[in-house]
Amino acid sequence: MTAKATPSIQVITRASRLLDALAAHDEPVSLKALAGITGLHPSTAFRILAALIEHGFVERSPDGPYRLGARLQQLGCRAAGRFEQRCENYPIMEFRSGSLGEFRHHDP
Repeated sequence: MTAKATPSIQVITRASRLLDALAAHDEPVSLKALAGITGLHPSTAFRILAALIEHGFVERSPDGPYRLGARLQQLGCRAAGRFEQRCENYPIMEFRSGSLGEFRHHDP
């Protein structure tokens, strides 16, 4: 990871990595896979996921895997009105970043 101009809080960065990893998959993802994708130790990923579950950002299937939670949709819907143009262009941005093999992080 490269140095940033603004300091970050490590747990927020790690939670964001977990959410991005979940968002990249249509199906629920196992803890082991999430740890591998994000580079986090499984126990660290588990603790962060537990907190995200508590707040509705992540859901855990009865058989163990994780997926994005409904709270993210609620927040997205509240913000959507402010970002209509960006939301309309999102599929194009996804295609372009994916076809170029680049990671795209869009700050509103």
